[in-house]
This record gives sequence, structure tokens and C-alpha cells, in this order.
Amino acid sequence: MRNRVVLITGASSGIGAACARALAESSRLALVARRKDRLDEVVSAITDLGGDALAIDADLTAPGACESVVARCQEEFGGLDALVNNAGVFKTASTASLTRDHVRSQVLLNLEVPIMLTHAALPLLCKNGGGSIVNVSSIAAVSAFAGCGVYAATKAGLDAWSASLREELRADHVRVSVVVPGATDTEVWGEDCPFDRSGMARAEDVARCVRFVLDAPASAAIDRMVVMPPGGAL
Repeated sequence: MRNRVVLITGASSGIGAACARALAESSRLALVARRKDRLDEVVSAITDLGGDALAIDADLTAPGACESVVARCQEEFGGLDALVNNAGVFKTASTASLTRDHVRSQVLLNLEVPIMLTHAALPLLCKNGGGSIVNVSSIAAVSAFAGCGVYAATKAGLDAWSASLREELRADHVRVSVVVPGATDTEVWGEDCPFDRSGMARAEDVARCVRFVLDAPASAAIDRMVVMPPGGAL
């Protein structure tokens, strides 16, 4: 019997889709992404295996979108037990060449959206005596890579906010965890990736860690988990 309701953002591919597959046997899933066709494929694969998944195609950067997504969870599942803030955008540019859009797009999706979606979800997460929030960060938050300054800043901000949020929510029994992937083989790298993707971690590796965090007993809080490729950052 699947009782836990988990909302996963960025669920149409990569780490988000892998999290959906990893949690399908134990949870009812609300899966959010902008690409409806890709999202429907993930949901169909899960439901074909007997899972319970709902596709919510939404642009979380749009006004009111976070509140609408949470309302859908309430409407379809009657509540929410866990939130996985995974949606994000990765762009590179030197400081000398970056544009305002380069900055704004990453700050909006990588930092503002997780904060506002969490704000919208908190009443449901607190309602049943506690819940879980997992924020997917990046090793770039603590390791320097040329051209990744804005992306790194957004992930460092996510880490810092998560730490404060954790303290705020202790009395509400809502656990806040950060899962930190190193270089992970997903389509974010593109076909012209200059690195050997075969040496990277897999999305499924990160998803197993997310599942481990969510499955931890109530007596344990896993604040931070780092998932690195065996060979290092890249």
C-alpha cells in the first residue's frame, strides 16, 4: 500500500525521472516538469508497472505556479508528505561574457522556485505531524569550476537556505535534507560535452540517495549526502 505522497520537480528526465522510478514502489508521485511529452512517458512507464503517478506540466517560474501545483497534490492525493526540489538549469559563462538573462534564469529556477514551492507546500507537509524536504544541490556549491560562477552561487544559496530552513522546521518535525551530486551523466551536458561522461555518476545513483534519505526512520535526520563519481568531480 503506497501511502506516502511525494512531489518531484524536474521529473521529465535525468535525476528527477530517476527519483520517480526509484520511489514508484513505495510512494504516490506528483511529477512536475515543463515538457509534457517527456513527463507523460515517465508517468506511463510507472503506471504500466502498477505505480501511482500524476503528471503536472507546469512552468514553476510562472506567477502562481507553485501554489497551483501544491493545490493539485491536495486535490488528487489529499495531501503531501515529501517534496523533492530537483528542477534546475545549468549554464556556463565567464563573468566577462554573462548576460542578465544568464543570471536571472538560474537564480529564478535554481533558488527562488525551491523556496517558493516549499513555502506553498509547508502547510501540507506540517499537517500530518511532519514530512520531508530534499533539495538537490551540486558539488559546484563548494568546488570552483571556471565559468560556473552564477550556477555555483545559486547552489550555494540553496545550501545556505536549506540549513536555515532545517532549524526553522525542527519543531514541526519536518526534516530538511540536501543531496549533493558531483558530475552526473544526464542530458544537461549536451552532445558537445568536453568531458568523458562514462566516468560520471549516474542519475540512478543520485536517486538511490534521495530514496535513502526519504526512507530514513523518524529517529534519524540525514542533513547532507554527497554523491561523487569514483574518479572525482570530473
